[in-house]
Amino acid sequence: MQHSKLVNTISSSYRSKRFDRFREVLQVKTYHKILDVGGSPYFWLDSGLESNVTIINIELPVHCPEPFTWLTGDACDMSMFADQSFDIIFSNSVIEHVGGLARQKQMADEIQRVSKRYWVQTPYKHFPIEPHFVFPFFQYLPASARYIVARLWPFSFAKRQGRDATVDARSIWLLDGKKTKMLFPKATIEREQFIGLTKSLLVYQT
Repeated sequence: MQHSKLVNTISSSYRSKRFDRFREVLQVKTYHKILDVGGSPYFWLDSGLESNVTIINIELPVHCPEPFTWLTGDACDMSMFADQSFDIIFSNSVIEHVGGLARQKQMADEIQRVSKRYWVQTPYKHFPIEPHFVFPFFQYLPASARYIVARLWPFSFAKRQGRDATVDARSIWLLDGKKTKMLFPKATIEREQFIGLTKSLLVYQT
């Protein structure tokens, strides 16, 4: 569908630019030990960093490609790692999926504890098109209306991946600038723009 192709093209372009910005701001080197919290190999392929990257997820894929290191774990409880175990933590569009503000604070605290430096991206709550459902102002709808849209609207990422979109409707908690700063008080927060509006928040400490 043309709608899906356009969304994929825009998303891919932003991911590529975002990854370039990540490497520039954190001055990522080939010897750095990196933890990708809730991620996948997508960002890292052909980066020259693959063998440096550990990926941690609640559930691992059936096939876990090398040379990545793969671990099962909860982003909100990374007690298997000592303080500052990794040179860099990277997390892209994950913190909005872990639950409400209490769970998000647990994840933020763990990222800041386990890393020497970090980079966290999250979609901005007040961007008019909710990014997971690609539906205008979805995040402001009452729960009952979100459930109906999630069930019927064909363009959500969950639907396109063959998943139940109503699960995302109940579990995604988007962040604004104030709450993000509360979670990461020492971080720099950049606003990623699209047609003059804040699309995502880029949160990092160098």
